[in-house]
Amino acid sequence: MDIQSLKEGFKDLVKNRNPGMIAFWVHRITGVAVTIFLFMHIWTLSTVFRGKEAYDYAISKLDTQAGYVFQYVLLLAVALHMVNGIRITVADFCGLTRSQKKLLWISFFVFVLIAAVGVATVLL
Repeated sequence: MDIQSLKEGFKDLVKNRNPGMIAFWVHRITGVAVTIFLFMHIWTLSTVFRGKEAYDYAISKLDTQAGYVFQYVLLLAVALHMVNGIRITVADFCGLTRSQKKLLWISFFVFVLIAAVGVATVLL
């Protein structure tokens, strides 16, 4: 994908500010973010091969307040991507393309529940 395609897609998003278009872009962005995190996660865990001290040092960098916020944002990204992916799959395989808006709001509600449980878990 080149820069011109991204610019056209962004112009499309600005012009068509409907929930479906926003869900489309959020799904793509969270997919890329989760993929980047996956590579960072594998890289961090690979420090175990350099010894216990290297592993403890790498893990200690995430055992901070910023690390906890990062983990919560990761939970939100994974949950949003998962719920939207399930919505897309259900709409495609069950022939519910005419119910896209309703499915989008249901998936958003499920996402809010997951986010609330995540906040309650962190605070309690």
